[in-house]
Amino acid sequence: MSLPGNPTQAVALFDKAAAIDIGSNTLRLLIGHIEENQLVPLVRDREIVRLGRNFYPGRVLSAEAMEQALRVLRRFRRRADREGVTTIRAAGTGVLREAENIDAFSAAVRDKTALELEIISGEREAGLSALGVLSVFPRLGTGTCIFDLGGGSTEFVVLSGDRVETTVSLPLGVVGLSELFLPDDPPSEQEIGQLQAYILEILFKNIQRPPSPPRLIGTAGTVTTLAAMVQGLPSYDPDRINGSVLDRATLNRLLSHMGSLPLERRKGLPGLEPGRADIILAGLVVVLTVMLFFQVEELLVSDAGLLEGLLLEGPAGS
Repeated sequence: MSLPGNPTQAVALFDKAAAIDIGSNTLRLLIGHIEENQLVPLVRDREIVRLGRNFYPGRVLSAEAMEQALRVLRRFRRRADREGVTTIRAAGTGVLREAENIDAFSAAVRDKTALELEIISGEREAGLSALGVLSVFPRLGTGTCIFDLGGGSTEFVVLSGDRVETTVSLPLGVVGLSELFLPDDPPSEQEIGQLQAYILEILFKNIQRPPSPPRLIGTAGTVTTLAAMVQGLPSYDPDRINGSVLDRATLNRLLSHMGSLPLERRKGLPGLEPGRADIILAGLVVVLTVMLFFQVEELLVSDAGLLEGLLLEGPAGS
């Protein structure tokens, strides 16, 4: 399987374009253009909406969450129009793939924003995320595993040269895992242990571990937030995040510290994005368990991912 799209083709497809990721936890906007076959980000925006709140077991998007999402999408649309964007892609991921009422939500998005919502498969999301990561780390090649940790699922991509060797999407989203495994505040050691055991079981059932540890790269909000927390950033800075390294020893110390704090005290930790304090522990457990599974001591952090992949691929259907 080749990586989706061809970044060099995008030059002819748009001067300035926008991509929107409608995820289980966060809605994100990226506006950019192509310059000398490279994607140049111009505008970034994001807001935590939590479309995946209380999603299970009914698999229904709540009316309140959908209305909040529509409000954010209207704002994103106005921003894109002001920037003179001519091409906009809006991709639905995570719980939107499973939602029983996705048709009603898609119709509301079309009616309120004139955006056509693309529901992309887990495999497609994995490939697009890899394309985005490779736009900032172009020489990774064989022996690399990229994981995209989201609110509703986690995608894994194993690369062989510039080709995708394996893609898998697993039900390891931080919103659902937080609700199912970490109900106490702060969570008990037993709850954290049960969550780790569950993650390991899912990984061993669905991924063939390579004979030697891969170069591991993490992307999406949880991983980048952990990088910001480790660095103690007062405000998020993509240039400080891209290419930074997280090691297991540091993350284990962070887990020990955060795991002892109630939610209200976690909210004040430097680098922690507002609205993410209640799910960051589950996300940290996922990251540490993925590192344990692949037997690596550190991972590389990428701020780029799905949004960049959507822009580099060009308009839907191209």
